[in-house]
Amino acid sequence: MRTNLRTLAVLLLTLALAPMLGAQSLSGRFSTSIYSWERQLSTSDSETHAKLFQTAQLTVGKLAGNRLSLHLYGVFAQDLAVSAEEDPALRLYNSYLQWKDRTGILERVRVGRQRIYSGVAYGTIDGIDAGVRVKDYFKIGGFAGALVPPANDVEVGKWDDAHAFGLRLSTSKLAGTRVLVSFMQRNRTPVAYSAPGRYTGRILKFDDLEQRLVGLDVQRRFSERVDVYGRLDYDIEQERLRRGQLELRLTASDKLNFSGEFVHRAPLLAANSIFSVFEQNTMQDLGLRASYRISPVWFLSGNFGVQVYEGDESLRFGLGLRGRYGSFGYNFRRGYAGQNNGAYASLTYPLTPKMGLVATTGFSRYSLFSEDLETQTSLTGSLGLNYRPHKLLSLDVLGQGVRNRFDSHDVRLFIKANYWFHKR
Repeated sequence: MRTNLRTLAVLLLTLALAPMLGAQSLSGRFSTSIYSWERQLSTSDSETHAKLFQTAQLTVGKLAGNRLSLHLYGVFAQDLAVSAEEDPALRLYNSYLQWKDRTGILERVRVGRQRIYSGVAYGTIDGIDAGVRVKDYFKIGGFAGALVPPANDVEVGKWDDAHAFGLRLSTSKLAGTRVLVSFMQRNRTPVAYSAPGRYTGRILKFDDLEQRLVGLDVQRRFSERVDVYGRLDYDIEQERLRRGQLELRLTASDKLNFSGEFVHRAPLLAANSIFSVFEQNTMQDLGLRASYRISPVWFLSGNFGVQVYEGDESLRFGLGLRGRYGSFGYNFRRGYAGQNNGAYASLTYPLTPKMGLVATTGFSRYSLFSEDLETQTSLTGSLGLNYRPHKLLSLDVLGQGVRNRFDSHDVRLFIKANYWFHKR
């Protein structure tokens, strides 16, 4: 907890110093929510929880001639009804300085805690991400940093425990095609075994090299109506194609849209994980979707998909109708896990200019593992109000209910308040 308090003090000090750096804007969002539910401990005992979540998202902008900005996003959690060892918990998801220039060679630099998501790269690091322009032809970028601890705590990760680095090269000048080539390597020191394995009779040791991936993303718009996207991810360590994807989007008319997607996927498993010794099977997925605009406010949509994997396959399809104030539809799923038939409906209706009604419901009949087994039913629903007394303030109250084979009645309450602000 001392680490959390020290870090929080540093963040508050940074915000206090921002005006001295010539800051001209301060914007953000605060969200306070309470989620209450009851957990069954035994046939006769139960435990009531009331979890408080406080999130804060802040941006200090227009520093150093509108090129430098500070970004923060964190969550504080505390159970108000039951004490727990992990409470109170403070998690910091983003905390970085960003330099961004619209012209020149240096495009962007981020320093601090940040989310990396580009091509094959993913994860949250405490480090640096930078990109440069090579005239108007292409962009080169890269990142390096310590991986954030698994709990995503405020504590800064250590390079020796876990780290990641990567490179990317992108261009949109290749015959009208957008191309991204990316590389990422992740290293994480595995937990050492303290006793010999039951079958091997020796203490297993794994290298810290977790993943090494290289990827290619290609997107081409042939016309206003045809768009194609393709992706290939290759796992260098396990010498296999981890992901292959091809997606086609077609606008047949002003009212009718189609899209189709084929995906080949292998499990994303670390090379130094004990689970890598087990057999790993790939999966192929083919999906088709269509949307038709019946009128300016009514849309009809449908989807169909087939998934093929070792020893079995799954099937899915659905139909839906969406209007100005809500939607309803039907979904069907069948595969290794069993079969499910479900219908859903949602309503968002303005009662007054400042207050709206929100309601949802869902009913399904399902059988686990085999459609020949006994069929079970599940009914869910929610009812709530959204009140916005000011354009920068909103209040939500939502009640949720579930009825299934395990719970005859499961009622939960969710309360949330959002406040936005922007000052120059």
